[in-house]
Amino acid sequence: MTDLSIARPNLQDRQGGHSSEDPGPHDRLRGRMGPLLAFGRFEVGRLLRSWKFLAITIGFPVIFYMLFLGDHTAGKVVDGTVPWRTYLMVSMCSFGALVAALNAAGTRLSMERASGWARQLRVTPIPAWSYVGTKIVASMLVVLPVIVLVEAVGAGFGGVRLAATTWVGLTILLWVTSFPFAVLGVFIGFLVTTEAAFPVVTGLMFVLGYFGGLFTPVDQMPGSLQFVAHLIPSYHQVSLAVASLDGQTLALTHWLVLTGCVAVLGLAIVWKHRVEETRGIA
Repeated sequence: MTDLSIARPNLQDRQGGHSSEDPGPHDRLRGRMGPLLAFGRFEVGRLLRSWKFLAITIGFPVIFYMLFLGDHTAGKVVDGTVPWRTYLMVSMCSFGALVAALNAAGTRLSMERASGWARQLRVTPIPAWSYVGTKIVASMLVVLPVIVLVEAVGAGFGGVRLAATTWVGLTILLWVTSFPFAVLGVFIGFLVTTEAAFPVVTGLMFVLGYFGGLFTPVDQMPGSLQFVAHLIPSYHQVSLAVASLDGQTLALTHWLVLTGCVAVLGLAIVWKHRVEETRGIA
């Protein structure tokens, strides 16, 4: 008996839609984003599983906060109406963000370039720009809990008392303004060799921390150093945070400097990445 059955037409085709053989825009987007999201989860997971990275990232700002806590009385006013212990907490949040971002991107990126991991990623389905983008995003994701932890230490041991909305606003502000640190970390990872990565990152942590006023208020530094501080993103990050706590207007100058740092470093990363792609290094 001859089979005269006719395949049932696809309803989506009759309505001008997409069949199962022709995936729609949503399916195509999901297919492109799947590998990228998987790579992002892989990067963040590697950072969180490294106990050495977590010990350095969390330990430095917390230890420094506890060490500097007794240098001034709790009621000493440093900037406007902000007490010393609150100012110190904000400074150590900035320092913790700096440490986390530079270590998450700078040290690891230089090691991956030396091992050939960056070249291997070029044959995967993820876009070429995703390697740099994922490094920056992973750094920002690690920065946030570091800021929260230092704030918790400030509230628990430093006697810092703020309203709930103020805590939330301060955390978001410190996290957003940490973006230049993440971009700087990626740039350092492209710039230095594996052997030089750790000393360069360690040196930058303390140079940017000291000259940015994270260990000593800028107005207590010599005039020449005060000028240098105004060129460093950590100073502008802390200035914005302190201004928000003091009820002052967040000056546009601070935002412009932070944005300028991101723009300059971003262009430098794009240039360096293209050079290495041309040479077959990255």
